[in-house]
Amino acid sequence: MSIPGSASPLFIGAAAGAAAAYQIDRSLRFNSADSAYLNRTPSSAGNRKTWTWSGWVKRSQFGNWNFFAANGSSSHTLLGFYNSTKKLYIVPYAGVGGATFLSDAVFRDCGAFFHLCIALDTTQATSTNRLKAYVNGVELTWSSSTYPSQNDEWSINIAGEHRIGASTQNDSYIDGYLTEIHFVDGQALAPTDFGKFDSNNNWNPIDCKDNLTYGTNGFYLKFADN
Repeated sequence: MSIPGSASPLFIGAAAGAAAAYQIDRSLRFNSADSAYLNRTPSSAGNRKTWTWSGWVKRSQFGNWNFFAANGSSSHTLLGFYNSTKKLYIVPYAGVGGATFLSDAVFRDCGAFFHLCIALDTTQATSTNRLKAYVNGVELTWSSSTYPSQNDEWSINIAGEHRIGASTQNDSYIDGYLTEIHFVDGQALAPTDFGKFDSNNNWNPIDCKDNLTYGTNGFYLKFADN
């Protein structure tokens, strides 16, 4: 997988000699044949200019793979991976055209978990500071990007349907696993708020839920209740 950084293969489950490390107990498996996804419609809008999505991802198959999406009144915001290029994409305004972010990094590995952190803050004066994405603690660069205007509002955090594991535009269900999902409404956070490097330069999760303020529509999903 030609992505920056590396994730510890032992971050889920117990690891011998690592009792002091934070361990993720479970993940949620998605099977596209089941048309499976999670959805939620907030009763009121949150902060549509500033938010952070963080989670651990493992793909079982390629395909257009939407791990988070929102259905706005006139367009969709989609976070996922393209099937053809195997790259991370972020589409602010699907359905009406406009900008698409496409990573330089290519994601070809279906055998390992990795950590994604995506932070939006369109209030920033410098355009390139308005969207940041990180894989295993390392910031991604873009092969294609059009940064949003200052104070632009995306569909994420609207009082409309949000999905985990499928597109709100055309379903496009995923095959794979997600775990330790944090959505923080109103703050653009760094990957170090969710993980850290160990002495071997492997990226590992930290127990951060009690240190975060999730805001109006924020949430934490650890899938530990089976």
